[in-house]
Amino acid sequence: MSAPGPPARTAAPRRAGGRVRHRERLLLRWLRLPAAARVLAVYALARLFSAFVLAEVARFQEPSDWTPQDPGYADLLVLWDATWYRAIAEDGYPDAVPLGADGDPLQSELAFYPLAPLLARALMSTGLPFAWAGSLVSLAAGAAAAVGVHALLLRALSARCPRGAARRGAWSAAVLFCVSPPSVVLQVPYTEGPALALLVAFLLLLQRHRYLPAAGVALALGLTRPVAVPLSVVVVVHLLLRARDGRRRGAVLGGRDALRALVLLGASGVAGLLWPLTAALLTGRADAYTATMGAWRSGGQVVWLRPWWDVSQYVLGAVAGPVLLVVVVAGFVVLLLGRRAAALGADLRTWCLAYAGYLLLVLDPFTSLFRYLVFLFPLGALVGLHPRRRGALQAWVIASLALQVVWTAWLWRFSPPADWPP
Repeated sequence: MSAPGPPARTAAPRRAGGRVRHRERLLLRWLRLPAAARVLAVYALARLFSAFVLAEVARFQEPSDWTPQDPGYADLLVLWDATWYRAIAEDGYPDAVPLGADGDPLQSELAFYPLAPLLARALMSTGLPFAWAGSLVSLAAGAAAAVGVHALLLRALSARCPRGAARRGAWSAAVLFCVSPPSVVLQVPYTEGPALALLVAFLLLLQRHRYLPAAGVALALGLTRPVAVPLSVVVVVHLLLRARDGRRRGAVLGGRDALRALVLLGASGVAGLLWPLTAALLTGRADAYTATMGAWRSGGQVVWLRPWWDVSQYVLGAVAGPVLLVVVVAGFVVLLLGRRAAALGADLRTWCLAYAGYLLLVLDPFTSLFRYLVFLFPLGALVGLHPRRRGALQAWVIASLALQVVWTAWLWRFSPPADWPP
């Protein structure tokens, strides 16, 4: 009689197979969720990550005029520009341009747009302090913007790409929007959240040729951030291209459509001047806004284009700096005009070019530039359209989260008595 053989090993493979099947079921359930729900889930996880980073950075925040002895998460919410928005929410705007002893304008609330702090004031009527009211405004607006980014890119890409590619591009744009290094501003009392939500809504309405609602959104955007000027460039290009396509098809834009287009064109133009004109009415000084903005500039006034040239020379040398600046600008233009970016469509490509051009013309290049670049969110779709896309999105997400830690620890933490702003 022979000895019995070893028992058959069946338990371990069953467990491994069970884990695989469990993961597959979870993946199927995830993919069956509406796209908006999946985007909101990513957004919620990203904001939890940002909250953890802010809370950790608070442990290393030194006491200052802005922060108490042992600051926590809520204290970091109201650093930097949030102090100005809190002043607007609590006390409103000054009725004159504040002047220094030399007669030059001082930094004041007049440089900051009113819509976001006024929304926070409405929530404060329930008893919430500004830190939490302003944070809720940003969180809610950021969530709406994230869902809108996915819908906007899906619609734009679907007109020019296969269905699968359009989905991948829209998903990558939404995910990278949620986890971008400066996305901390989507949960602090800043204006980026409301401005992004309105911008995405405007571009969606423009794609659908719903010009009257888009005109109303453009006016609201004009009270949120100074991004309405490049928006008017998008409107002009959009209407010119639609008129050209209409002539080719023998369907000239006319009647009610022409009237709606004129209303949109006028509203987009007015939106760029809305807050400067309002500041002039509040103070009785025609240049109240631009004069106050000059108080933040090194020369005391807003100078077009020259600061980029000067800073490039200061950082990299008289020759290398300007050369690198020209190469970067040219590379950006080539990217947006290239074949791969064509999938974004004319409206989104025009927005990216016009907004970047606006920053180049009017902005002094300093550390806040990182935060301003979040408005170039359509470029995130190009990661999903990359030929080696399989690992590209994961790599970008990991890099973005790591850079978010660096950005928050470096710029959001205030080192008294003075520091670089986020």
